[in-house]
Amino acid sequence: MPNLPIYSIASALAQFNIHIAEIASNGLVNDSREVTTDSVFCAISGSLEDGRQYIDSALEQGAVLVIGQCHSVQQHGNIIERVIDGNKIDVIQFFELDKHLISLAQHYYGYPHRSMNMIGVTGTNGKTSTTQILANCFDALSYPSAVIGTTGAGRIGALTPIKNTTPGPTELSALLAKFKQQDIKHVVMEVSSHALDQHRVSPEMMDIAVFTNLSRDHLDYHGSMEAYASAKFKLFIKNPAQYAVVNGDDEYAKAWLNDNNTLEKLTVFGRDESISSYRTYVRAADIVHGQTGLQFTLETEQGSFQVKSKLIGDFNAENLLAAIAVLRASGITLNDIVDVLPNITPCDGRMETFDGETLATCIVDYAHTPDALENALKACRQHCQGELWLVFGCGGDRDQGKRALMGDIAEQFADHLVVTNDNPRNEAPELIVNDILSGCKQPEKITVMLDRAQAVKATLANANEKDMVLLAGKGHEDTIQIGNEIIEYSERKLVKSIYKQGASA
Repeated sequence: MPNLPIYSIASALAQFNIHIAEIASNGLVNDSREVTTDSVFCAISGSLEDGRQYIDSALEQGAVLVIGQCHSVQQHGNIIERVIDGNKIDVIQFFELDKHLISLAQHYYGYPHRSMNMIGVTGTNGKTSTTQILANCFDALSYPSAVIGTTGAGRIGALTPIKNTTPGPTELSALLAKFKQQDIKHVVMEVSSHALDQHRVSPEMMDIAVFTNLSRDHLDYHGSMEAYASAKFKLFIKNPAQYAVVNGDDEYAKAWLNDNNTLEKLTVFGRDESISSYRTYVRAADIVHGQTGLQFTLETEQGSFQVKSKLIGDFNAENLLAAIAVLRASGITLNDIVDVLPNITPCDGRMETFDGETLATCIVDYAHTPDALENALKACRQHCQGELWLVFGCGGDRDQGKRALMGDIAEQFADHLVVTNDNPRNEAPELIVNDILSGCKQPEKITVMLDRAQAVKATLANANEKDMVLLAGKGHEDTIQIGNEIIEYSERKLVKSIYKQGASA
């Protein structure tokens, strides 16, 4: 048996006279359902499923080789022969394959990220909005760009759905290779805490790393806020080659900045006056909330500029600041940035506004965490001329502790609450509602209507013309999961149809 290095799978395979680029004519995959003839199946042990249980299935589908994860250094390099239809196919074991698969995928696809400006955005809220603001700005400035995230991957306006906010190592590398062929110069991607914890993405890939904020979410996975924060900050490699863009208003970010105050490539953004104490900064001052968007004074160490935007809410001012900081770090002048911002529109399902002549203004947003819901409600209140209505729920099989918190926040900031389904999955919808209501003290403000489409229709019918209705939780999604059934449901399409039909809907 060769003495295989652990940290270079490609070099290890070469000792078996296996050159991955020659045999895997249909790519590397780590999802057995995507295996085709002459692809290589990478069977990693994931947090939810162990890919090794699908090895036989992958071989039957035509995999030419299997690279499987083992949990012992002693098993590293072992070869297990499988016979499929009379053909002997090798299963080669590698220690900690999950940690090093990204390096193999990069090698196989020719390190496509090296030819692009790679921008990774992490944080609890604002990732999707920030990435799409950036992609729109790059495109408007004639710099071809692509996004990878919650709403899909590709050029803005031509996104392809992907299974995870941050794809797995093989899918991500394949996407980047495709973008390179399309002559994409800037890739802006959402980087989830799960992806960082599970080594789906390499922080070393990122030319610019962005931190938006941190609030309660995914504690069912991470266990504590400290572990959650630690996972997020793995994106920052503290290497002179990487530029850091950090929200200086966030408490977790402040602690991180105190420990990393010697970084040469750093821009801090935010609204607090203390932001101007950093060497390179962008700050929003004198924010004005108009009927059609935001205006604010952009303060920087290079002077002040006036910014106009069609986006609403103070948190969108922060998203704009993050985008401005990234654009500067990418070599674009502040004058050019400020000129293009008035033309940037909200992305699908992110504080997306719908207006009708005789109906209340409706906002469709993806807010599904306590902090995101509070920010969305506060933003709506700033722009609302009448009463504020909220339609929302909480997802099943997820962090139960946030449900009462969201009920309390909803009651504090909305005049009327309609509690409904939001992907109850395999939990009883009534029990999820009860968890939400446990945080509420004013039952007279609350209506429970589990059918989400009916809840939306009834709320828009009951709201007055000067009111505002926030539909929180579904955003861009086009399905709702009840039990094991995936039901077609697009809140954006529903609202568009209601406004098209008028108040009689």
